[in-house]
Amino acid sequence: MSRNKRLSILTAAEVEDLYGVPSFNESYQRFYFMLNDKELAEISRIRQRKYRCVAIALLGYFKCKPVLLNPRYKSMQDDLVFIARFHYRDLTFRRFSLKPDQKSRIYARVLSIVGVSNWNDKRHQPQLVEHLCTCAESWVEPRAVFDAAIEYLARQKIAIPAYSTLQKIVSQVIGQHQKRLHDQIDAACSQGLSTMLLTLVSGEGQFTFQQLRQSARNFTGTELQKEIAVYHHIQPWMTDVTTVLESLSLSQKNQQHYAERVDYYGAKLKRQSLANQRLYLLCYLQSRHQQGLERIAEGFIHHLRQVKQRAHQMAQERVYRDWQKAARNVSKAADILHLFVDDSIDPDTSFQAVQQRAFQFLNVSDLNSVCRYLSNQKQSAEEAFWQHLDTESTLRAGLLRSLFCCLRFDGTDKTRRLAGALAQARLDLVAGNRLGDVSIDQRLLPKATRPLLSKPDGSIDKSKYEWFLYLQIPNRLNGQLTLPEVIRYRALEDDLVKPEIWKNQKGSLVEGTQQPNISEDPKRLIPRMADELTLRLHEVSHYLERSDTRDVILRPKDGKHHWRLPTASKKHLVNNPFFQQMKAVSIADVLRVVDRDTGFIDDFQHVLGLSSKSRQYEVDLLAILIANATNQGIYGIAQISDCTYEQLSTIQANYLRLETLNASNDRINNATTRLSIFKHYNIQEDILHASADGQKFEAKRETFRTRYSSKYFGTSKGVSAVSLNANHMAINARVIGANEHESHYIFDLLMNNSTEIVPDMLSTDTHGVNHVNFALLDLFGYRFAPRYAQVGRVINELFNITEDKNQQVHISLRKPINTQRIMAHWDTIQRIAVSLAQRKTSQARLVRKLSGYKHNHPLLEALTEYNRLLKAQYLLNYIDDASLRNHVQRALNRGEAYHQLRRAISHVNGDRFRGNSDEEIQIWNESARLVANAIIYFNSKVLSNLLDSFEDQGNAMSLETVKRASPVAWENINLRGRYTFAPTGELPKLEDLMESIDGYRPTIDK
Repeated sequence: MSRNKRLSILTAAEVEDLYGVPSFNESYQRFYFMLNDKELAEISRIRQRKYRCVAIALLGYFKCKPVLLNPRYKSMQDDLVFIARFHYRDLTFRRFSLKPDQKSRIYARVLSIVGVSNWNDKRHQPQLVEHLCTCAESWVEPRAVFDAAIEYLARQKIAIPAYSTLQKIVSQVIGQHQKRLHDQIDAACSQGLSTMLLTLVSGEGQFTFQQLRQSARNFTGTELQKEIAVYHHIQPWMTDVTTVLESLSLSQKNQQHYAERVDYYGAKLKRQSLANQRLYLLCYLQSRHQQGLERIAEGFIHHLRQVKQRAHQMAQERVYRDWQKAARNVSKAADILHLFVDDSIDPDTSFQAVQQRAFQFLNVSDLNSVCRYLSNQKQSAEEAFWQHLDTESTLRAGLLRSLFCCLRFDGTDKTRRLAGALAQARLDLVAGNRLGDVSIDQRLLPKATRPLLSKPDGSIDKSKYEWFLYLQIPNRLNGQLTLPEVIRYRALEDDLVKPEIWKNQKGSLVEGTQQPNISEDPKRLIPRMADELTLRLHEVSHYLERSDTRDVILRPKDGKHHWRLPTASKKHLVNNPFFQQMKAVSIADVLRVVDRDTGFIDDFQHVLGLSSKSRQYEVDLLAILIANATNQGIYGIAQISDCTYEQLSTIQANYLRLETLNASNDRINNATTRLSIFKHYNIQEDILHASADGQKFEAKRETFRTRYSSKYFGTSKGVSAVSLNANHMAINARVIGANEHESHYIFDLLMNNSTEIVPDMLSTDTHGVNHVNFALLDLFGYRFAPRYAQVGRVINELFNITEDKNQQVHISLRKPINTQRIMAHWDTIQRIAVSLAQRKTSQARLVRKLSGYKHNHPLLEALTEYNRLLKAQYLLNYIDDASLRNHVQRALNRGEAYHQLRRAISHVNGDRFRGNSDEEIQIWNESARLVANAIIYFNSKVLSNLLDSFEDQGNAMSLETVKRASPVAWENINLRGRYTFAPTGELPKLEDLMESIDGYRPTIDK
């Protein structure tokens, strides 16, 4: 990238929003143009009162956004009139203009008042560039670098410079970042690796670029063979690839970003510069290698569990059938016993001859069954289990062995011998496709299992021993065994900041998180929190003695304490009557109206960076979004609309990606915050209260993430779509397996939220709770406020409730908080937090690996104790603060309301995902989130118009009703029918759609 080339970072609307003169209503005018004593004294030093008014206006604007504006008189006129009336009652003045030197002097005074420095290229730019270069190492996306610049300027109390200046700086930073990477690759990349990369892009080799990009879609053997083929091709190069990437020191986020370029560009990657080709392919190869190994490991575990389940089931059936057959064969056993008293048999007849005659009545197996039956000893289910495994030899010697040979295992102290046996077995199988004698370690075999794996001569059956080794793996991948090359199953230590970096740079790394709880000294923080908890215990005990305790705790005759903590109604209102009075509008027109207001279609950029001012793709994109959101797919929508499948397929491949969908969702959500109704969505004043919850959806096709859940899908498979909702909007979402715990993804949803809507508090139901979420969210400045399904049981597990002889209630911890343990391991807790902040790991990965530790592991115990300290404080607040309970319930109600809207959208075509892969399912879910957010924006615009209208009319009763109304509604939206996407004329006017609403009159400026 040329340093002189400016990136397009903000849209025109966003530039205007940041650098334009803010528009204040009267309440905001009173807030921003109020002066304290210091400000009044400084402003009073200006001689002419009209320039004092200008100074007050510019001061108010600067408080709103720290930018030096160049406003014209007309844009300031209303504010100047208010200021003159508010501060100088007799002042009137005519239109005037500010000269540049006058504006500079006034701004110098404004900056002096607020203690902010004006931007200076020579003094400030080098430090800003240096800071942004460090930020780019974590996330190089232009908007992220731009936001980091704004945050830096705010912390350093420097006025935001012109947009062109920031464009130039961000372009310079990204250019320097990429040049460093290109230079490092040139220095570290071997000739052989460079040739392989070039061959891969050109398609001249035996292994094609298309084969590399093909990945398994499910656990079938045919699909897993694709991953095995990719593994065998790229494995020989992975040492060189890893060496080069380690020299680049890329963050996980940046590496993922560059790797995704390969999927985005596809066969068109060859059009990129050679330097970019190598950067993207190196990142992609490591990502593809990790993805392949993870799917190989998952496939191996899946088939082993299937085999084990089949073997146990067949063993039980076999034992039953064997017992029943033996009962039927008892009469034949009499014929065999008769041979011992048969006088016709010559006494000199050999035993073998008599035995052969006996086998004519019953074979060896049936005779053994009868013997066990007569002695009342059933065949061992374990024996039948191993007998069934013999029938699965094709799977063992074929698919399972191929998968196993791709995996490398490490062990802990207790599994080191097993890891050694697995390593030796892998070497033998790779070398000769059979186990050698040295692979068999009989010390691993339990005493009861050894006879089942032995041959008649006492030696170990190698095929059964191979099964034995495989079956040891699945249940030990919880930390006892690790796969160092598979991110999901590698050791926790490998996911954290490297020890040497932590040792040398701990101070700067901790400070870089900008989180007070992470950087504070634990010797001050933890005792202070413990003292606060002790105080709260006394306060809540006193609270329970008040006369109104009937709403909190009941004391029945049995002496037990049963908690009753009433909350607001769990019912939530959707489809407010306001919307039922409106004329119906098609979902296509809704998206057009939202695009007209927000321009979200602009975020769907071509995969090759091509741009077109004509926006000819707009019609097709709208069709694709609705097709995916309603689970019809582009083929289905083509049948019931004016679009063709071929055109939709091309547009979808070029424009629809998770990256563009997320940017469009953010655009719509950010636009909603600027509507007049938005501030009334807040559950609490000055606190943004969000919620997170999962919603189950059945999937038509099997993928790696789909799982059975009889409760939700019957005999089918499906996934869970977890969404983060704030003020009715879904600001982030993620699709997880139906078998995965939602609580593992709560923190990740918050950290990866890229909207301007930053939650302060997060509520979940019981599914969002685990033993570290209070701790993790607190470290990063979030308040965790879950709603427990059985809150009384949770309280009683954590606290003791006793009564003295005067029947005074005392509440205390059942087990004291081990604060010493927390402080002793605070360094590791900080290291984990920094690793999460730098995206070296994710919460889901962290919690999964911590769960594999024993409960008395020092680190897990320290985190659990810190979590318990915070949980205890929260529960005490939950007991004596009815408003908190109501706020939690309201936040969760809003999440449920969004789920109803989301379900209404997907229910258009059967309520089942039809994506062929996990990636497609994620894209379909993001499309549905976009459509839902667009509907919420549209309805919020309706409510904003109603709010303005009723304010203008002075209709207080209707005004309060509007403020309490929810924008989650779809009865005014036509989601079904035949779709028409080609423009047929002027878009419907919102005022015309709203004219049937009782009491609504468009305001003059509308």
